[in-house]
Parts: sequence; C-alpha cells; structure tokens
Amino acid sequence: MDRLRGLRSRASRAPRGEGFTLLEVVVAMGILAIGLLGVAAAQIHALHGGKTGRHTTDASTFAHTQIEQFQRMNFTDAALNATGGWVPVGGQAVQTTVQSTVGPIAEQNYTVQWRITDVVPNQLKAVDVRVTWSEPNRPNRIFTLSTQLHNDPRTSS
Repeated sequence: MDRLRGLRSRASRAPRGEGFTLLEVVVAMGILAIGLLGVAAAQIHALHGGKTGRHTTDASTFAHTQIEQFQRMNFTDAALNATGGWVPVGGQAVQTTVQSTVGPIAEQNYTVQWRITDVVPNQLKAVDVRVTWSEPNRPNRIFTLSTQLHNDPRTSS
C-alpha cells in the first residue's frame, strides 16, 4: 500500500526540467513579433513596388500608342513636321482609373508629349514620346520611348 501511495504522488508531480517557464514564453513571443513585423514591412514595400511598376507599364503603353499613331501616318503628313521641342505645350493629359463600389476613381494622372526632329530632311525623322507622372514618394517620373521614321516610298501609304 505504501508503495502504491508513492507511485501516485510521483505521478501527480511534474518532473523538473519539463515544460517552459514564463520567461522563455515571453522571449519566444518577442522574437516572433519582431519576425512578423519584418514580414509586414516587406509586404508593404512589395505593394508600393507593384504600384510603381503598374504606373511605369501604363506610361509605356501610352508612349507606345502615340508612337504607333505616328507610324501609321504618311511621312509627309503635317503632324510629322519637326516640332523644335516638346509638344503640346503643357502636355496631353491622360488618366487611368480603377473601379470601386462607388464607380470609377482616378488612379493616376499622366502627361504625354512628343518631339519630332528631321535627321535627314525628307528621308529620316527621329520621334521621341515622353510620358510624365508623379507618385507620392517619387515625384517627376519620366518614361521616354524613341523611334525613327524612314521615308520609303515602297512602304509609305
């Protein structure tokens, strides 16, 4: 019987060295919290990078569209005369929108300008299209796309 009581009393007590102390749990939670803050900061940085990339992609699309319009024109078209600088003055406004529950909301404003230069009169023109926009932490962003137009009677329409 005494032997049975000894087994019960040992079974009811936890042996030393097993489990975690309160200090160990607090330190582990602190390390976890610091790690989670780092992950959250990385996620916010990735979201901002995604927005910047989307704006650059939109700017390149606007520039490419304008270049294509120039390429479809006849080489002698008045719109392809040398500009002497960036035109139109002040730029042509373009805006992207996002859909929300209240309807479309302006997401970003862009300004499109172009410059046409006669490289070889009546034979070769250089065309530059510049798109500008501003972001909250990165003002005065610029994307420029350039091409050359050749006066080839076999390919001009």
